[in-house]
Amino acid sequence: MSEVLLSNDDITVLGPPEIVELLVDLGPQGIRGSKVFVGTGEPSTEAGGTLEGQTIILNDLYINTSPGANYGYLYQYVSQPGGNTWTSVLKINPTLYSRIFPVDFTAGTGSSTGSGSVTIAIANILTVTGSSLTAANFNVQYSISNTDPVVSTFITSIVGSNLVITFEASKYVSGTWTALNEDDVTIHILVTIVS
Repeated sequence: MSEVLLSNDDITVLGPPEIVELLVDLGPQGIRGSKVFVGTGEPSTEAGGTLEGQTIILNDLYINTSPGANYGYLYQYVSQPGGNTWTSVLKINPTLYSRIFPVDFTAGTGSSTGSGSVTIAIANILTVTGSSLTAANFNVQYSISNTDPVVSTFITSIVGSNLVITFEASKYVSGTWTALNEDDVTIHILVTIVS
């Protein structure tokens, strides 16, 4: 309480209180914020699941680090009719597909399937979201391993639900270019998606 230092009918001067109490105690604990969990496989709180034993609340996040179809997906724990559930929000890393193919070349044309082409299921590259894809949506980079210098070209097309890559190659031997005619030629292929 303040102490009166001077008082008359026109003016009153008040001084500071004799004791000032400052409480630095914490208030009640609030709801924690979102946590980001990381695990291998789909997020699950079921017995034996990736998040068993964790306390999960709405808006928590989960990143799947298990190689496979849903690698690198970010999930969020949300409320939906029927109960709370994990739902995929976005794919964190860009869509990349990388693989080494052994390819048989006959007279310069590559064949890993007997049809002169390397065939890759589009589902192995990305999850198709209903938009129509064309061969122009796939950026294909490749290198052919060989002991001799090799020049090559390729053509991409979509057949059904597959990306088909047809290779043609020649190698430089003893001062001449000849069509590549070897079995099990190693081709490193990297496919990304472009818009």
